Amino acid sequence: MKQLIAQAVLGTGVAMLAAPASAGWVTLNNPPTTPVMTACSNGTSTSDACNVGTLSAATSGFSLIASTSGSIVANSVTVGTLYDRVYYNGSTGESLFALRLDMNGNQWDPPSTETFEVNDVFRSGFSSVATIQGGYARANPADEYSWAIGRTDEGLNEGTGSGGAPVYDTNWVRWWTDVNVDDPDGSSPGTSAWFVMKFADENVVDFEVGTNAIRIWQGGEEGQEEYEIFMNGYVPVFASARSAMALAPVPEPSEYAMLLAGLGLVGVMARRRMR
Repeated sequence: MKQLIAQAVLGTGVAMLAAPASAGWVTLNNPPTTPVMTACSNGTSTSDACNVGTLSAATSGFSLIASTSGSIVANSVTVGTLYDRVYYNGSTGESLFALRLDMNGNQWDPPSTETFEVNDVFRSGFSSVATIQGGYARANPADEYSWAIGRTDEGLNEGTGSGGAPVYDTNWVRWWTDVNVDDPDGSSPGTSAWFVMKFADENVVDFEVGTNAIRIWQGGEEGQEEYEIFMNGYVPVFASARSAMALAPVPEPSEYAMLLAGLGLVGVMARRRMR
């Protein structure tokens, strides 16, 4: 599979991928001046721009705010485990999100004997953030890295832009990867690196678990069924959102009376229809 990905990065994907600069955090591209995806590699894992080192190095100066894990389920079969963390740096005002995949060998799509392959992983909740830096941090030397990172909700074989390029979506961050414990071409491990992103925004006041905030995508690179899995994950809470909730108008007593009267009328109508 890495052969195919390398060709996309080096060949036909040149127009869709911005070239990496140097190893470490990369600033994710914003249109219209740059492509949506920022390439992390020229086709080999030893020449990668998005490697931020170990997770401890990437989170130096940060405090761990929350950590959780959950089963990755496809077709009612547990195919792996997702680890999700959020960190905060009080000195710089930076928030850092990290997730990691640990896939297993369960066969999930009978009669096929294939294991689940993760071609892309996404996380959402960042439409209010102007600038995001992305990267990956290996927990083990063999962990699968990211081939490209960008702000989009479109993964492998999903691009709706020119030439099949993914379309920019400010709410989502995408890590293009290849995680499969039993890859058909035998080239990929079953564990991913920590896929990390960080940003500085003084309007972040808290963190919470967002429904379907993480998306895992099997894009059918080797002819597998295209399949998506949504999971809950950490998202930032912005002051504007909290203020809007706090300022939501409270109904007056007369409005409660009107509401109850309306519900009573609906009940009467329902009973009449039943007769």
